Amino acid sequence: MAWAADYVFVGSDTSGHSIVYDSSEGVMKGMSPMRAVLTSLGACTAMDIVAILKKRKQKLTSLKVLLKGDRPKYGLPKSWTAIQIKYVLAGERLQKKHVEEAIRDSTEKYCSVGASLKAKITHSYEIVG
Repeated sequence: MAWAADYVFVGSDTSGHSIVYDSSEGVMKGMSPMRAVLTSLGACTAMDIVAILKKRKQKLTSLKVLLKGDRPKYGLPKSWTAIQIKYVLAGERLQKKHVEEAIRDSTEKYCSVGASLKAKITHSYEIVG
């Protein structure tokens, strides 16, 4: 993690991948650390779902993960207290039972990001097209 300017930091991993974080007000140069937690949760579960559906021979063509979280207005720390995840999936003849199994297994067994959070996490899904 390196300080770039003001409240801007660049986090890099050992492979050279970087993320810009910013907690400034107004025009931000990066994602806030708390928003990064939400997107990390979405990426973690999405990767699981893609892998599980592939194993189940489901032809997934699109997956969007919509995330919304609740935090207290006052007091510190302002941790996520509740997170709602909505998965919007598209594919060729996706079977509801396999989609539900993939979401359940990811959110209850596999996703390390979700397991690291104290927030109450709920989920829903929609199969489109």
